[in-house]
Amino acid sequence: MAISGWFLTASLSADEPIMNMMPRWDDGWGFQFIEEYRHESDLLLGSRALHPGYTEDVHLLHFQSVYTWDKSIRLTAKLPYVLDARREMPDGSGGKRIEHDNGIGDATLALPLKKYFNLDGKSGSWTFKPMLRVPFSGTDDYEIYDNEWGNGLGLGYEYETAKFHLHVSTSGWVYHGNEPFESWSTLDLGYNFNVWNSNGALMWETDFHYEDDGSETLLAGPALYWNINDTAHFRIEWKHDFHDRQGVMDHGNGDVFKFSLGFVF
Repeated sequence: MAISGWFLTASLSADEPIMNMMPRWDDGWGFQFIEEYRHESDLLLGSRALHPGYTEDVHLLHFQSVYTWDKSIRLTAKLPYVLDARREMPDGSGGKRIEHDNGIGDATLALPLKKYFNLDGKSGSWTFKPMLRVPFSGTDDYEIYDNEWGNGLGLGYEYETAKFHLHVSTSGWVYHGNEPFESWSTLDLGYNFNVWNSNGALMWETDFHYEDDGSETLLAGPALYWNINDTAHFRIEWKHDFHDRQGVMDHGNGDVFKFSLGFVF
């Protein structure tokens, strides 16, 4: 189903618990909650608004966890829950029909393998990440998640200095059913700060989503990450669709807002 792919990919993007930041030590573990809200303004075919003003609103809650045997070997798990999803679709007679979805989504397991480096005034890592999607969602006509097995592979690079932060990553997914191949690439640029005896980063994040049915979305916006006390971590972000094209009829021209709270030990 066309509607499923975007949100699945949003949930399976390159970000890892805890906010790509922690833990970086042996036998570390943590968990994170992400509240996500997305509003899309139009029903698109290609780049054209086939039905302007036909909206979709989705409210998700993500639970994510991480464990590191060694700082370079970790296991992550992500499980989303659809708190509420509502979309407007043509009813075939010139009017609108309203469709709803809620309930558990599809889980994602990953084994990120990291190679850390420390240079003069700079540190960072390379990441190689095999991924598995496990279907848990339903099979109704309107489902945010696809209820299909999938295999993915992610690659990433990041480095930071005392003041600046860079994160680049890409991932690709192949599914066992009828869903198209899709990829997700991201570029994050950040400025690190210290305030009130804690630290954080102000970032500008750019994401590009592609499916081989002709769908592509470029979205970008600001994010604030704050390491409150080394155990608690906070993040808030907003992104806007600057380019949206749907290879099959689907909603687009949207904005996404996320609030994250994570804990590491």
